[in-house]
Amino acid sequence: EYENHPTQKPEALLKRIILASSNPGDIVLDPFAGSFTTGAVAVSSGRKFIGIEINSEYIKMGLRRLDVASHYSAEELAKVKKRKTGNLSKRSRLSEVDPDLIAK
Repeated sequence: EYENHPTQKPEALLKRIILASSNPGDIVLDPFAGSFTTGAVAVSSGRKFIGIEINSEYIKMGLRRLDVASHYSAEELAKVKKRKTGNLSKRSRLSEVDPDLIAK
């Protein structure tokens, strides 16, 4: 599905990469999610997906594309992004992450 993003990749290319480099149930991380093509392909291929995107318009696109728009909004996610963590070490910040979200 084409979205209005200047560097969107073809789904067939990303599917080939995801199938060759992961197993069903694995987590696929895209730190520059853009139009969330990687996420859409990962989820449709039986993988879990974590996408990171700074542009709120692309976040909205991704939420719609991954069919989770009814659960989250770009505004809610933007608030999380802006939250300050203080001067905690990386280890301290990692310990605050919900352990259920970390793949074992």
